Amino acid sequence: MTEQTPDAPHPSPAPPSATGGPAPAAPPVGPLTVRPITEAEHVEVLRRHPGASFLQNPRWARVKTDWSGQSLGFEADGRLVGAALVLGRRLPVPGRTPLLGRSFLAYVAEGPVLDAGVDVVEALAALVAELHAQGAFLVRVAPPGVVRRWDADTVRKALPDPAHRMLTDLEPAEEHADALELERRLREAGWRAPEVLPGFSAGQPMFQARIPLEGLDEEGVLARMSGSSRKRTRRSLRNDLDVVVGGPERLDEWEALQDETAERDGFTGRRKEYFARLMDELGGSELADVTYYLAEYQGDPVAAAFHFRQGHVCWRPYSASSQKERKRDAPRLLEFEQIRQGIADGCHWLDLGGVPGSVDSEDRITGLTEFKTTQGADIVQTHGEWDFPLHKTLAHAFGLYMSRR
Repeated sequence: MTEQTPDAPHPSPAPPSATGGPAPAAPPVGPLTVRPITEAEHVEVLRRHPGASFLQNPRWARVKTDWSGQSLGFEADGRLVGAALVLGRRLPVPGRTPLLGRSFLAYVAEGPVLDAGVDVVEALAALVAELHAQGAFLVRVAPPGVVRRWDADTVRKALPDPAHRMLTDLEPAEEHADALELERRLREAGWRAPEVLPGFSAGQPMFQARIPLEGLDEEGVLARMSGSSRKRTRRSLRNDLDVVVGGPERLDEWEALQDETAERDGFTGRRKEYFARLMDELGGSELADVTYYLAEYQGDPVAAAFHFRQGHVCWRPYSASSQKERKRDAPRLLEFEQIRQGIADGCHWLDLGGVPGSVDSEDRITGLTEFKTTQGADIVQTHGEWDFPLHKTLAHAFGLYMSRR
């Protein structure tokens, strides 16, 4: 079976920063090598990048126990100039031959994290060469950065308009030339670009909803919301609800709320052991915080949400609620509590997670986009997940397996 090797690197401008804009100008670094690094070395690299995702925190590998994990560093001129948390998953082949037994998918979510002046395509070529030597049949990366941004109002107004079908049909508030140039160069180097889909694909979503917090107070964030959302959020603050911070001992209540939400919305939740591990591992990191919020009415939990913070970014990755006391809008209260916490921590935005590519009002899934934009969230288009197949037959087989899952 034919194997593909990475193309030679090409010169490039400075990579985009983790927050989406172009990185500060910096002199180019020397030739890159890739080597395993310790958790302490990885943490020191991430300290220089407050916009880096928690998905690149080395502790995240301990949460994802169904994957293997390793920290790899990019070295130039005798110093570390970047890092990547690489998760690995073996091929699900019974009775593996020695070749198949060491073959794995290498996955870098929202990474690698690179210093200014490091050529992204050159760094990825070095990473691919290292992972190829280890036995990877496919390398999948989601380079950090934003390609386009749409204002919340623009997206909200487009949803009922039949003239628009996809987010990419809308005029963006911002479009980053450096990000577009990076994508051109990735294609030229042999990377397979992700498809822009109306729904969601496996992995991290290409389109994400983010409530801006930098330079705003609570009233400034409320002013970004739609009139009805602002009214309901204010009302939730007066609805005799108590917000408390829970520990692992209260995860039975989370599981009950999540199961009710999953049945109502048609998804499969995770067991409480996953969240206990998340609180212990990611929450115990030097870089990140994990807070488990519950909203109670007369001592009875009616909503819950997890709040992550790393550097100047915070996230709302998991939330759940009961139909009991629904009129009190407990989920909105918890989200506003997270906004308050994000402002207090100096976060630049609160990430509400993914949205679909569709803005077609006939598509039921766009209700998620409508809800998040009424909360004042802008929509950003990230680079998405790019593939470099090193063993085309195995990569194709793995794609079929994942699509059936």
